[in-house]
Amino acid sequence: MVLISCQPPASTSILEPIQTSNVEAEELVTASLWQSNLSHLSWMNEWEPRDDKSWGFDNFELLSNADSPFDHILRVHYPAGTASPSVSRQTSSPLGGAQFYGDLFLPAQTQLRLSYYVRFAEGFDFVKGGKLPGLFGGSGASGGKIPDGTDGFSARFMWRKDGQGEVYAYLPTSESYGTSIGRGAWQFQPGIWYKLDQELKLNTPNQADGELRIWVNDTLVLEQAALVFRTAESLQIDGIFFSTFFGGGDPSWATPQDTYIDFANFSVSTGD
Repeated sequence: MVLISCQPPASTSILEPIQTSNVEAEELVTASLWQSNLSHLSWMNEWEPRDDKSWGFDNFELLSNADSPFDHILRVHYPAGTASPSVSRQTSSPLGGAQFYGDLFLPAQTQLRLSYYVRFAEGFDFVKGGKLPGLFGGSGASGGKIPDGTDGFSARFMWRKDGQGEVYAYLPTSESYGTSIGRGAWQFQPGIWYKLDQELKLNTPNQADGELRIWVNDTLVLEQAALVFRTAESLQIDGIFFSTFFGGGDPSWATPQDTYIDFANFSVSTGD
């Protein structure tokens, strides 16, 4: 299923590079609920990671002042020939990227805004697409397992061919796989830092009044209304689904070369 923004862009947005001077100080001010600037080797402890559905931690590399405006960044590696875990099982290739669910030591919310910075390596080949972190609720959802409205949902960012951006959401209204929302509303380019903001407002159970907003470099690029995330009041937003890999469920999605993506300054707030 593919949804188009209720305010679709006239063309794909290639945005100006974000001004990243003093970004760490700025993020400390704006992150009202939780923030992680990846400042120590035990950085994952502050994310309250779940044990299940976690993998790829060997692909994490914490770096200091790695040609970036940030004191610390998280570099995630994707070895040549890797894609999703299902491709790894099919081809006996190593795992590329990484994944875990982080509850962030926060109570569940009905509205939440996630913010972080991302940079694709110079010469990055986007191939057919891949996943980036986003918000989730309940047990999450991925891998072709459609949630039923009571058990979970997820709203990961995704890059597509030529760096087109979108939100790839698993919702109770999704069909065989996730729902593509706003594909091409912005475009990533290699070697450039982007600030991504994702705000979810959950629907009233049994009403299609959920909302999604996306900002790239502080520019609103996508608004989608009339979404259904849940059918039960008990299902709320629990945290960040840190999920990143090429794919896609077959080898045609795999990266042809060793590559990486850098991440920095994660935070969540209550939104507008």
